Amino acid sequence: MKKIRLLTATAILAIAAITNGFSQSNLGEACGCPVPVSDRPEVNFSTLVTTVGGIDLLTKSTVLTCTNTYILDRKVYVPEGLTLTIMPGTVIKGAPNLDAANACAIVVARGGKIIADGTESCPIVMTTTEDINFDGTYPVCNKGKWGGLVILGKGKNNVTPNNGLYVSPGVAYVEGYPAANPYNVHGAAPGTENDDDNSGILRYVSVRHAGATITTANELNGITLGSVGRGTTIDHVEIVANDDDGIEFFGGTVNVKYVAMWWGNDDMFDWDLGWRGNAQFLFGIVSPDRVALPGADNAFESDGDDKNMHFPEDCVMQQGLFLTSQFSIPGGVLMNIHPIMLIAGMFTMDQGIYTSR
Repeated sequence: MKKIRLLTATAILAIAAITNGFSQSNLGEACGCPVPVSDRPEVNFSTLVTTVGGIDLLTKSTVLTCTNTYILDRKVYVPEGLTLTIMPGTVIKGAPNLDAANACAIVVARGGKIIADGTESCPIVMTTTEDINFDGTYPVCNKGKWGGLVILGKGKNNVTPNNGLYVSPGVAYVEGYPAANPYNVHGAAPGTENDDDNSGILRYVSVRHAGATITTANELNGITLGSVGRGTTIDHVEIVANDDDGIEFFGGTVNVKYVAMWWGNDDMFDWDLGWRGNAQFLFGIVSPDRVALPGADNAFESDGDDKNMHFPEDCVMQQGLFLTSQFSIPGGVLMNIHPIMLIAGMFTMDQGIYTSR
């Protein structure tokens, strides 16, 4: 319980800071990055990619440093064999969506890697171009301003032909993205899956104000993980004010720890297609202005395979949770959040705190 109390105290302090106009204009100063952030020169992602068949691809491994602010003005793919490295203290700003189908996002394709290895004093931030000065004045509840972060791997999932995401046996395309693009698929043919697949590192990364709307009731997640293997490292990650789920898993075996999700507009933690991983030290708080239907807004949503009984089933171990369920907002309206929605699978919770006021 000592770790749970520490997680709770840390989360409460973080909320107090972010809701009172927390400025990060000196982000990265501790590791030698130039400050204020607003003075860093801007570099458009479109200058770093090559367009092939209408798809914007990195054509060589690329390193982003904190000497610049990077404007994500395209949906950018990291293809197999290449690595996108993001150094500590770096800021990436997603541009407003040119159109729904081409929401600006970073997609790490199967076999590609992202190394976003921030530190406690020099985190990596992905936010919106509307947060101009990085001084805490941008409203924290603004949502859906850009796409989000997608990581796709070669682990096992349980997709079947009657699932709308099905491409071929063992292979699915990622929710919200067109199946015709070969870089949008995850998983592998039966017998060739790799549950130890390594898609890189996400550590001390903050994803803010993402979740662009593709079509009605079809928004992007803050972080989407498709068939990502347990060789991938994900810890100390937060998703702030996303317009759909904070983080969603589609199959795979990746483990996560120290994950916070607040002010989102749908589920906090969502998993589908037979995710079989561990999640440790999770924090979540519902947005006071959310507009989703009450039944669609859960702390956890586990859909198994959306069709109830295909294998492998979801098998998830959650340890160390702090979740709040209600907020009062002006006018006396009480915003409610459901703790768990489980459809086909196994969910184990150890040492959790769930508050319902």
